[in-house]
Amino acid sequence: MSIKLSDIKFQDFEAKSDDGHILLLKISDGKLVCNTKDLTSPEAYRLDVSHGNATRQKIQIIGNSSVGVFYGIQTLLSLLNGTSIPEVSVLDSPRYPYRGMHIDVSRNFHSKEQILKLLDVMTMYKMNKFHFHLTDDEGWRVEIPGLEELTSVGSRRGHDLSEKTCILPMLGSGPFFDTSGTGHYSVEDYKEILAYANDRYIEVIPEIDMPGHSHAAVKAMKARYNEYKEMGKMKEAEEYLLNDLKENGAAFTSVQMFSDNSMNPGVESTYNFVDKVVTEMKALHKDINPLKTFHFGGDEVPYEAWEDSPACQKLMKTGVVKNFNELMEYFVKRVSDIVAKHDLNLGAWQDGVIHNEVTLCPVKRSKFPNKEVFVCAWQNVWESGLSGCAYKCANSDYKVIMSQGTHLYFDHPYEPDPEERGLYWAARYIDCHKTFGFIPDNIYANADFKLTGDPITVQDLMKNVADHEPLKKKENVIGIQGQLWTELVRTPEAFDEMIYPRLIALAERAWHKASWELEQDDSIRKVEEMADWTQFANSLGYKELRRMDSMGVTYHIPPPGARIINGNLDACAAYPGLPVLYSLDNGATWLEFDDKVEITQSDQDIQLLC
Repeated sequence: MSIKLSDIKFQDFEAKSDDGHILLLKISDGKLVCNTKDLTSPEAYRLDVSHGNATRQKIQIIGNSSVGVFYGIQTLLSLLNGTSIPEVSVLDSPRYPYRGMHIDVSRNFHSKEQILKLLDVMTMYKMNKFHFHLTDDEGWRVEIPGLEELTSVGSRRGHDLSEKTCILPMLGSGPFFDTSGTGHYSVEDYKEILAYANDRYIEVIPEIDMPGHSHAAVKAMKARYNEYKEMGKMKEAEEYLLNDLKENGAAFTSVQMFSDNSMNPGVESTYNFVDKVVTEMKALHKDINPLKTFHFGGDEVPYEAWEDSPACQKLMKTGVVKNFNELMEYFVKRVSDIVAKHDLNLGAWQDGVIHNEVTLCPVKRSKFPNKEVFVCAWQNVWESGLSGCAYKCANSDYKVIMSQGTHLYFDHPYEPDPEERGLYWAARYIDCHKTFGFIPDNIYANADFKLTGDPITVQDLMKNVADHEPLKKKENVIGIQGQLWTELVRTPEAFDEMIYPRLIALAERAWHKASWELEQDDSIRKVEEMADWTQFANSLGYKELRRMDSMGVTYHIPPPGARIINGNLDACAAYPGLPVLYSLDNGATWLEFDDKVEITQSDQDIQLLC
């Protein structure tokens, strides 16, 4: 029996199959009450499936709101097994109101179709925030009406040493414009993504990274300046310029070795640019997926880039700032004022609000006029002494999204193996199990290994005592988010493999708080978590990955495990239910592994795959 979601309204729905089977579906929104579970969330729902008789089945979905009903339908669809639905009663609500996925499309551009497929999968697992990283040093990826150079120059990587017509090739993109180094979303493309997300109750949060990570924007606005200067229109030329023309050009580079990658906080045209971009982004979202939060990034800023700027020096001489250390806070405050003027919340990475590397104290929340300021806490390399910054921000009244690099950065390899794609600055590996086992409410309990692979110790965690304080305002940790940075991700297949199935584990932790997370005894917690993981891994192998197959998702599969015991081959898959194939003739023929296989020669070459 096939049911189209478009046919389902807030009313009774009856469907009848050719064999006379009747399905009665009742859908309504109303207040849910339960003595054992908090169901105040607008996303809460109740699903009841009852079998009245052999030919009649009743399904009732009640939600606190339309989104609650929508999630009830997602659960119903997940229970479908062919044409049958088991008899079940589900009373459900999310752990966090923010359940997000971040995608970087600057380092390598990815198509609108790829983004739409991601939104479909997010919908299946009740994820509701799409953090869209649209700009970085390597490319500007969204059309901004009135600032055409951002895409005509900033979205293209090619061979122009002057960077007047495009930015330089990087990350293997080559000298031509036909690779993933070049590309952007037109106004129509972006609006289609917004509408697609809105239909699935997903909020799109655009990120325009600034003041650092802005090489593409700086070069694009310099090209705009040159164009208008040649026409003799100096006012227009300087209107959106992002650098100080009077600086001597002292050499500096960002952590990714970029020069000219920072917007200058001392020139007023920088803030003209910010206001223009915020205005146009809000207009793009209007009446489709209304813009609520503008994320300005704020991470990895090379402050020394401003030391040679007369404009920045003037800010100090006039007493606007006391020293160069205050320039970042001055910039962030100016941006927050612009964003607040547009009645928007502000989003930032943690270093966008933590500028003092000694005390690690966030800027006082009261300095920002925005209704909410959301902080993505990402820096937690265990031996760095930064793992507690998330709690510092929460205790300072910022709304924190747990985005930790050691567990939630999907650009890292699944295994510490040279044949696995991925970076390894935060952890040697992040497999699906590691993401599944993340405990957001006790960040220190997640510590496992140093980057060297050596076990972590309490002494290592306490390297920077100023960083470590207990979480006092738990209500300010509002969610969890996975991140895919795409320096090493050029193709749609690689895009899928790096995200899935880790996204499913992420969604599980975002929606559901497991009982083992509360266990204080490490040894007991590990046993209970492993039992839970075993059940989850079975769900992946027997069910969820098959749903991925039906959607054309190219997910990552760990290599099968194998051993020879008493002359017999024993093999298994990481996700039970996936078939394991073996070959004894160098891949000429493949057979499905079943129980044990006798090996007649001790030195026989054996190949396996899932």
